[in-house]
Amino acid sequence: MPTLDPERLISIGAKLRPLRDEGVLIIGSGFLTHGLPFLRDFRFDAPPPGWSAEFDHWAGVALDSGNIDALAEFRSAPGARYAHPTTEHFAPLFVTLGATDGTSPPVTTITGYWLGLAKRSVQVD
Repeated sequence: MPTLDPERLISIGAKLRPLRDEGVLIIGSGFLTHGLPFLRDFRFDAPPPGWSAEFDHWAGVALDSGNIDALAEFRSAPGARYAHPTTEHFAPLFVTLGATDGTSPPVTTITGYWLGLAKRSVQVD
């Protein structure tokens, strides 16, 4: 990523948008929460820590409503300090959101947790 600034990443995604018309699939990959240093139970089926569940719920509401501005301000979201102690694992979402046509909100296709980390995945038009 050339930057971790959400607004600049959204702008980069917008510049990639025409590639979609050429059949290029744009993917932003990463877990919705990534606070590995704060995990206490390292089992695949571990229950999510409160911060992971809180951030996942907050992001799910923002994604479902298409509130990209709220997502860009994720540092003030519940649990953000632990869910994303650094930005690089959340940043790909902004490129992907910038590449959308903005006519419909993302659709959640996968939910749940792995090691207690939210694995929410969305698909955009």
